[in-house]
Amino acid sequence: MPEDVVIVAGTTDGSASFLATGADQPGDAVSALGTTLTVKMLSDRPLFAPEYGLYSHRIGDIWLAGGASNTGGVVLSAHFDTDRISALSAEIDPTTDTGLDYYPLVRDGERFPINDPAMKPRMTPRPDSDAVFLKAIFEGIAGVEALAYDRLVSLGSPALRSIRTVGGGAKNAVWTAIRNRKMPVPFWPWLRKRRRPGRRGLH
Repeated sequence: MPEDVVIVAGTTDGSASFLATGADQPGDAVSALGTTLTVKMLSDRPLFAPEYGLYSHRIGDIWLAGGASNTGGVVLSAHFDTDRISALSAEIDPTTDTGLDYYPLVRDGERFPINDPAMKPRMTPRPDSDAVFLKAIFEGIAGVEALAYDRLVSLGSPALRSIRTVGGGAKNAVWTAIRNRKMPVPFWPWLRKRRRPGRRGLH
C-alpha cells in the first residue's frame, strides 16, 4: 500500500469494554450495565442464533459471543434519578427477595435473551414503597442477566466461569450483591491486572 494510506481500526464500545477487563479464558464473561444490558462471553467456537438475538465476534482464534437486552439502566432512569437511586439503595437489603417477578422494559419489545418485538414489560404490581420497587427492578434485570447466560450455555457456549461488570450500574453495591446472589460464579472487579505472559488466552 502507498506510504500515505491511513489505516484505522476500531470496535464497538461493548467489545472494547470487554477487552479492557482482562477477561481472556473461555467462559469468562462481562456484563455491561449501561442504558441497556449487554452480556458477552469468550467462547472457543462461534455461536449464532438470530432467533434469540445471539451473535459472535472473532478475536484472533477465539470468539466473543453475546447479545444485548432492552432492559437495563434505561428502566431505572425512567422512574428515578441518580440521587434517588443512591438514597433508595441504602434502604435495600440485598440478601432477601421481594417475591416480585419483573421483566423490566420501558416499552414493548425485547432482543435478547428473548427475541420478541411484541414482548410486553412486566412490572406489576407496583409496591407502595419506592425502595421495594427499585429492588424489584434490580432483581428483574438480574434475572434477565442470568437467563442470558443460561441461553448462551444452552446454545453451545463454554460453562460460565466468571463475570466482570462494566458500565454505570457496576458502581451500585446493592445491585451487585443482588446479581451475585443469582449467579453461580465468582464476580471479579471491573478491571484487574493483566495475566502474566505465557498464560493461555488473549494476553
